[in-house]
Amino acid sequence: PDPVVGNTPTFETYLWSFISIFVLFCGTMLVLYVYGEMKALPGEPFNGRDWSLTTVDLENKGDAYVRPTQRATYKFFAFAVILFLIQVLAGILSAEDFVGGGPGNAIEKSILGFIIPFSVTRGWHTIVQIYWFFMAWVGYTLFFLPRISKVPNGQRFLINLLFTLCLIVGAGALFGIYLGHTGYMSDEMAYWFGSQGWEFLELGRFWHILMLASFCLWVYI
Repeated sequence: PDPVVGNTPTFETYLWSFISIFVLFCGTMLVLYVYGEMKALPGEPFNGRDWSLTTVDLENKGDAYVRPTQRATYKFFAFAVILFLIQVLAGILSAEDFVGGGPGNAIEKSILGFIIPFSVTRGWHTIVQIYWFFMAWVGYTLFFLPRISKVPNGQRFLINLLFTLCLIVGAGALFGIYLGHTGYMSDEMAYWFGSQGWEFLELGRFWHILMLASFCLWVYI
């Protein structure tokens, strides 16, 4: 807020800030309650089993082996590493923009031949830091599934489909944010395929919906 220009917090700002924090606390309390209740059950559901959910256990203990559905998750981790490097690069370029005239700007001009605006690097930095974490999260949850339950037919296809959707969303967000912020798209086109302008979800509405579909497919798998 900046009261000098009349920018003051509205009632809705206070209301939804309170509701969001309250729901966060309630969710945390619910998770801790369920965990405590399950831990008190006979048989120690968390620590009493003769096997663990670790990579070494899955690959080397007894008849455990890396299944095709588990190998299909490797690309999620590779993609997460690439996204992490993009986030670091975007953060460096954003910091360079504040300083001005640094080596980052020189590289953009001499090697890339164009300047990446601060709004673009900032958008990349904020959304990619969420997205690479999501990719790693998806990868490890899918990797451990065969140890928890029987793998149904067609699951590898669904995992590959999920990765394809995630790859499209990631590429669409990166290129869309740049094209939208630099004026290569009309306002309406930029809203759907460029940037909605949200704080942590700047990607266009189409990529936003596609990402939601990816979430749903992940839960289904």
